[in-house]
Amino acid sequence: MNERLYKHQLDAKNRMRIPAKLREGLGDGYSITCAAGGCLSVMSKAETDELLNKFSKVSRFNAKAQKVIRFFVSNLWEAEEDKQGRILIPENLRKFAKLDKNLIILRNVNGIEIWSEEVWNEYMSDMDINGLDEQLEELDSVFEGADL
Repeated sequence: MNERLYKHQLDAKNRMRIPAKLREGLGDGYSITCAAGGCLSVMSKAETDELLNKFSKVSRFNAKAQKVIRFFVSNLWEAEEDKQGRILIPENLRKFAKLDKNLIILRNVNGIEIWSEEVWNEYMSDMDINGLDEQLEELDSVFEGADL
């Protein structure tokens, strides 16, 4: 079993569960918001606070950055689990990520992502397997000189 990729479903009331193994790392509370690629990002309270703190340091006069920050903040939703550990995914987030019934929950290197299975499959089908070596070389160049 892949412990990084999980298949789940939204129920009839648009609720879902974050797998227990992933929930452990989130601590007491977590938030969900829109993310790159058309998925949702799940962040612990500490991660959310850190990101909001970084946003607060961006100049109010940087219109382009403020537009992105407004989009992010206006779609930031504090998740609340019911007694069965389910969370309701609000309509604005479902629309953004095109969530229907079937979901992919991915534990990525920098967080948890929630994808529509259809959008995930589309996203991954764009991956050029023949060009993978070249893409890995480009990624390697990003790491050159990095303190890993």
